[in-house]
Amino acid sequence: MTLKRVALVYRSDSSFVQRDREILRSAFRVTNVCWQGKRSIPRLALSVLRSDAAFSWFALDHAYGACRLARLFGKRSLVVVGGVDAARRPDMNYGVHLDPRMGPRSRYALAHSDRVLVVDESLRQEIRTNTGIDRPDIVTVHLGFDTDVFSPDDGPKRNVLTVGIVDDVNLARKGLMTFVKAAAKIPDLPFVLVGGRPNEATDKLRSLAPANLDIRGRLTHEELIEQYRRAKVYVQASRYEGLPTALGEAMACACVPVGTRIAGIPTLMGETGYYVPPDDPEATALAIRKAFDLGDGKQARARIIERFAVDRRRRLLIDLVNATVEGRIEGALDSQSTEGSRGGPG
Repeated sequence: MTLKRVALVYRSDSSFVQRDREILRSAFRVTNVCWQGKRSIPRLALSVLRSDAAFSWFALDHAYGACRLARLFGKRSLVVVGGVDAARRPDMNYGVHLDPRMGPRSRYALAHSDRVLVVDESLRQEIRTNTGIDRPDIVTVHLGFDTDVFSPDDGPKRNVLTVGIVDDVNLARKGLMTFVKAAAKIPDLPFVLVGGRPNEATDKLRSLAPANLDIRGRLTHEELIEQYRRAKVYVQASRYEGLPTALGEAMACACVPVGTRIAGIPTLMGETGYYVPPDDPEATALAIRKAFDLGDGKQARARIIERFAVDRRRRLLIDLVNATVEGRIEGALDSQSTEGSRGGPG
């Protein structure tokens, strides 16, 4: 039987894009299209023409182009919504739907792709609120985590960790400033922040960092896993998220999670961690101390294995691509349940 052909279209080769590439390659012939602006249009057009479907990560410029070309060539298109492409948050200067140029292109992809996937159920309402698009056929397909790769070892777990690209927006959006201020309130615990960049935002954090906080820059995949394994507590003090990848990876490595009740954070955490209000270093410090002294990272890992293992996403993505190419809407439209995922101690 001839394998279906899929053009995988993306802007950055993030870990979640890499995982989906592996999934798609297990069932389809995949062509990679890394979008680098207008100069990528010829490659994008040829790849879509030669494929049965275009699969785009994030409803941004590249998804707009892939969707338009798919309609022109009589092909199918799918787009995965991860957060920024659903957001409109002027309080944080965050979200594509604040951009008068890119916003309409994102809305086009969201309205005209044959299938829209969201990584968390909360993004369905975000799309409706910020774009006016109300599609009953949007499918929730959570991220999947390779729990053989992201796993604990026998080494010590002694750190408090957060991971996020340090820039002006993420100081608030990812709760990085809250993390730094919380570290100052617990001087006897070692804190690590991964994601520093040579910019003013990182300089600002370093100027405020207490002696027990280590700000790291870019890490290799292996170095990042080592940080997860050495952490007892992982903190996701965000004000806005989709379904945070680093939180799921940390939980798979048996970190006790501390996070806000924002979007996909409680979807991942369930009742395995401790919840805090956004922008509250005092409450965050108290929760970190409780998580460090009393938390059980085995529960967090068990939740990822049970609900967010990569094999589950593999099955759903393959079913969805096959159904989309074949023009079917039944079966694969069953979305993942988030029932019972909103509770938690703290």
